[in-house]
This record gives sequence, structure tokens and C-alpha cells, in this order.
Amino acid sequence: MVIEWLQLKVPREKWEAFLKRDEEVWTQGLKRYPGFIGKETWIDPQKEEIVLVIRWETREQWKSIPLEDLEALDRQMGDLQMPIVNSYEYQVRKFLH
Repeated sequence: MVIEWLQLKVPREKWEAFLKRDEEVWTQGLKRYPGFIGKETWIDPQKEEIVLVIRWETREQWKSIPLEDLEALDRQMGDLQMPIVNSYEYQVRKFLH
């Protein structure tokens, strides 16, 4: 499994609108692609940041999404497109006991 970790700067007054639209646009949009496992949203009230943790079966499936599709989803966020402060990629390893 691979984790896509996105840290966004979102002003507190836009949290609810952003979270609603992100669910409608990105979460629902990503569900159409093979390999999408799920997504969590973490909110940091002190920093006014939202972290999106997206799980993928493989990196290949995640990276196979056409750039045009990602750009179209981003445009659907409209006035609620927020800057990404940091992004990371993690590989989850499981060990047999």
C-alpha cells in the first residue's frame, strides 16, 4: 500500500465549505480509479491546516491517473482550491511475525 499525504493551508472560515467540496469532488472522483482504497482528513486547528491521507493499492495505480483528469478535478474545486504546503509519499510495509 502507498500513502499520498497532502498538507493544505485552509483558513478556518473556509473549513466546512472546503471539506464538503473536497468530498464531492476529490473523494468521489478518485473512487473511479483502480487502486484507490480510501481517504482520511485530518484538521489542525492551531496551524489552520488540513491534511489529506489517501491510500492506494500500488504507486503504479496512483500514478496512472491521467494528468488531464487531475486538472479537471482541481478545476471543480473552484474558489476552494487551496495551496499545498507539503506533499509526501509513503510506502506501507507489513512484516510477518
